[in-house]
Amino acid sequence: MQMKNLPDIKTPFREMSVVDIMRCMFGLKNFETQIYLELVNKGSMTVNDLVRDFGKDRSTVQRALQNLIIAGLIHREQRNIKHGGYYYVYHATPFSELKDTMKESIRKWCDTVIKWIDELNP
Repeated sequence: MQMKNLPDIKTPFREMSVVDIMRCMFGLKNFETQIYLELVNKGSMTVNDLVRDFGKDRSTVQRALQNLIIAGLIHREQRNIKHGGYYYVYHATPFSELKDTMKESIRKWCDTVIKWIDELNP
């Protein structure tokens, strides 16, 4: 790959929060990361609990929960109601596991980028 007339390259860096990192790595929205962190802090919660705590529409909360399930950051457990019916209780993947996953992903990404950079030709 030929690269001509490159400007001086400065290293872009800014402080990042856990929300920034989760948004980047898992493609999450701010609200989804807020729900994950709420589940980490409070333990298991229902959709109704989250609707009450965040003041959002039920459909908004359910969509965020579905995206978190797809990302593997939470799971749900069905609870049966005594006289029929059921509801779900949501649990977060422990933050320690999330940190390990993020670190491993970053290591792999860095190795790939470093290899790509090494293969560049001016």
